[in-house]
Amino acid sequence: SVLKDLRDLGNTVVVVEHDEDIMKEADFIIDIGPEAGTFGGNVVAEGTFEEILKSNSLTAKYLNENLKIEVPTKRRVSRNNIQIIGAREHNLQNINVTFPLNCLSVITGVSG
Repeated sequence: SVLKDLRDLGNTVVVVEHDEDIMKEADFIIDIGPEAGTFGGNVVAEGTFEEILKSNSLTAKYLNENLKIEVPTKRRVSRNNIQIIGAREHNLQNINVTFPLNCLSVITGVSG
């Protein structure tokens, strides 16, 4: 991975990340909490991924599936959107697209 390549070149790489797969690949993790925002700011656990799993931190509780974030049964519907009409830059061929506002939209596809 790019992050490991940077490390292997002698760089110090610091990443703020919540993705479990990224955390598993980390050489060392510092878990800051106990909660977010003004309710955090303290080191509550540190070490390898396996050591974090053994801690009593909120992060460990989610990673160990003692706590879960439930998927909402009803999704929000955006009433506002932005339209792009006739996009034809790079490999776009005069396409029209509408994106909802006030939500996370992801655009994917083969690049180049």
